[in-house]
Amino acid sequence: MASERSPQEPITGAQIIAEALAAQNVKYMFGIVGVPVIEIAIAAQVAGIKYVGMRNEQAACYAASAVGYLTGRPAVCLVVSGPGLINTLSGMANSNMNCWPLIVIGGSSDSNQETMGAFQEFPQVETCRLYSKFSARPSSLEAIPIVIEKAVRTSMYGRPGSCYVDIPGDFVNKLVDSSEVRQVNTSKRLGVLCNYKS
Repeated sequence: MASERSPQEPITGAQIIAEALAAQNVKYMFGIVGVPVIEIAIAAQVAGIKYVGMRNEQAACYAASAVGYLTGRPAVCLVVSGPGLINTLSGMANSNMNCWPLIVIGGSSDSNQETMGAFQEFPQVETCRLYSKFSARPSSLEAIPIVIEKAVRTSMYGRPGSCYVDIPGDFVNKLVDSSEVRQVNTSKRLGVLCNYKS
């Protein structure tokens, strides 16, 4: 876990994502593993998030939406790029229209292959803007916790709904020193969110 890691110890993008979700009190993840998101599902389980494997991305998105409906806090739907992400759009739209908090994390083509016709390349961030409150692709591994925090917060604040985070394939196993990762102080915000639901 993050507290046991020295500042100079390398950390992968998958670990950063999982630990950022755990820091935001995300408890559940539904999805279908595949390249490039397999390691994210593994890291999530190590971080204490319950991962539920599904057979279809649409079903995974509806299941994650149901957790948001029942608890008031988002669950994660983890999917692969292209068709995998496209299959979640009906669940995202349903979640958004019904005001259910939801986070969809989609793998995508490597950052150095953008606009070059990479395998299953699709304008995922732009597409998800139509079905969500927030849709973004982190600019670096160091920025992932900030984007995750904003997605979780946005999914619950105001009119709840779905949020999308796009993860380039090369970010998943890429290493960076722990000290370089921009952590988010969530103690005040989490208190506000808890009061909001009570």
